[in-house]
Amino acid sequence: MKSFARVIISAVFFALIIGTSAMAQTAKLQIDQLDRLFPKAVETIDVRIDGGLLQMASKFLNGKGADEQAVRELVSKLKGVYVKGVEFDKAGEFAESDVQMVRNQLSAPGWSRIVGVTSKRDKENVEVFMMLEGDVISGIGVLITDPKQIMVVNVVGPIEPEKIGQLRGSFGIPGNLDLNWNGAKREKRN
Repeated sequence: MKSFARVIISAVFFALIIGTSAMAQTAKLQIDQLDRLFPKAVETIDVRIDGGLLQMASKFLNGKGADEQAVRELVSKLKGVYVKGVEFDKAGEFAESDVQMVRNQLSAPGWSRIVGVTSKRDKENVEVFMMLEGDVISGIGVLITDPKQIMVVNVVGPIEPEKIGQLRGSFGIPGNLDLNWNGAKREKRN
């Protein structure tokens, strides 16, 4: 009976460890499938900066200015920044399923769509999603498409909305931009 109890306790402990790490990774989008489009593209973007590299990069921001301190604080907590982009000479070089693969992940429980912009004239779509854990943003996903391009931006890690507000008026962010997301209307995915 004691060995059975140990097995149960070990199994529960193991499940908790796996469950915790799986939850922490849900904000990271699987976008490597877009790599197969690279050979046909005229321009590609592939950025993969994991937590360790971000930590090292934040140490280079050693200025005393408010801008650098705010960025250093934001970057020091991030787990990763990932960008994939492909642009083609002509329309039709990628399938709707390539876009849908990303959109399906961003429609999963936990993600909330906060911005959706569609231009019928340019046939460009921009969608911004965020994943919340309590009052902290744990991930941001941006999907930009038009007939000749796909771009995905994925920021993983805790981002406090009030910290983002500290960047107003710097790095090209307008000073009058309302970054108070606490009251923002958004489509919640459960």
